[in-house]
Amino acid sequence: MKKYIFSLIAASFLLTSCDREESLLQTEPQGNVSADQIQNLLKAFPEKATTVLGGAEAGNNNYLIQFNTNGASAHDDFGYMSVRTGLDHMTNDLVMTQSHWFNSYYNYLARGVSNSRTQMVWKYEYKVIYNMNEVLKQLLGAQEGDSKHIKGRALAMRANAYMDLLLTYSVGDQGVPYYSKGDRVVENPGRLPVSQVWNYIIEDLTIAYDLLQDYTRADKQSIDKNVVAGFLARAFMASGNYSQAATFANLARQGYAPMNSTQLKDGFQFISNPEWMWGADINSSTATLYASFFSHMSNLNQGYAGLLGVYRTIDSRLYNQIPATDERKSWFLSASQNGLPKYANVKFYDNTFFEGDYVFMRAAEFYLIEAEALARSNNESGAKAVLEQFVKTRDASYSAASYSGAALLKEIRKQRRIELWGEGGEWWEMKRNQEDLVRDYTGSNHATFGKLNISHTDNRFIFQIPQVELDVNKEVNNP
Repeated sequence: MKKYIFSLIAASFLLTSCDREESLLQTEPQGNVSADQIQNLLKAFPEKATTVLGGAEAGNNNYLIQFNTNGASAHDDFGYMSVRTGLDHMTNDLVMTQSHWFNSYYNYLARGVSNSRTQMVWKYEYKVIYNMNEVLKQLLGAQEGDSKHIKGRALAMRANAYMDLLLTYSVGDQGVPYYSKGDRVVENPGRLPVSQVWNYIIEDLTIAYDLLQDYTRADKQSIDKNVVAGFLARAFMASGNYSQAATFANLARQGYAPMNSTQLKDGFQFISNPEWMWGADINSSTATLYASFFSHMSNLNQGYAGLLGVYRTIDSRLYNQIPATDERKSWFLSASQNGLPKYANVKFYDNTFFEGDYVFMRAAEFYLIEAEALARSNNESGAKAVLEQFVKTRDASYSAASYSGAALLKEIRKQRRIELWGEGGEWWEMKRNQEDLVRDYTGSNHATFGKLNISHTDNRFIFQIPQVELDVNKEVNNP
């Protein structure tokens, strides 16, 4: 794995903490580098200015994979994957066998106003937004060369952070505080309406997609037009524009073929996997050791799962829906084996010392989004064609011909739950599909401390804005 060298200026700017006795949406500049210095860097060395995005996109000093973003040294706080992994612990499909790190997500306490996990999620996302706003402030009107590419990537990162916040914290039509710099200047410390936040997200992503049309990235750690198309597909699905969701899902997956049988069993540890669209190339300099994805999610590695036995397994109901002919059945144990419990996942493992790469986005998701979006747009033949094309790469005997109507949507939903198990995003899908949490059932393999049944209409499906924000921002509340 490569090591990356970043400018001292960019690193010190982006990694300056926002832990101050002020709102997490503070508007004044922070850090040791002035706005003039950043602007001079962008003007004088535009080809090197991508280092400014290093704190949110790629390489060493990468905020996406930084340990301790919340300042509490918690081992379930290691950047973007800790957010996605934490929320996955709130689903029906992921089982945690012992109470340890991530247990507050599993038992639905993480979303409480005074819980450090809601504070971590909130601070992480708004720090990304702050960083990107500081970049965009220096790129007013940029429409050419490297500057426009940097602008496009910053817009996309900001939009993705707002999308995460909206999916996690919105209540009815009450969205989240919105703050932007650059071509659009907005200061709204209150809960902006959900529809307005979606408008801003989609506007930013549309501009970013156009700005990145002629951009060729150095590696998969950087955002390009395919990744932005993926963000747009997610945003259009979440906001109910199925026609556009299908269009951008198809655009997102272009050039990325589904992985083959061998690659399906590579441990999901290599960013070189041809299906991965965006991820982090972890190396000895960026590895966060026991506070990392593989430490918690790999039952086969030296970490909290593999070493201490805080195993992650699949829900038995979902496992039983995977046909024996499906390659993905081998991701989970059919019986207790080598000390691991029945249903333990062997999907994730890395053959290094915590240097397994992180996947943030891969093409499989967009086959499934396209299929669902087509089905919801009354194009069942198109939906079944896309679904069958994809699932046949996992199960050669698969056919989608018999599905239609609600049964087709249910089948697409099942395929997504199987395919993307443990990769993040499932709790947001449960909310979008208005699905209840049902873990206490006859034959349940869920741990006692997480054996909950919660209606999707329950307030526990909404994260509360953390107390640290309420203390300094009187414009927000938790209904």
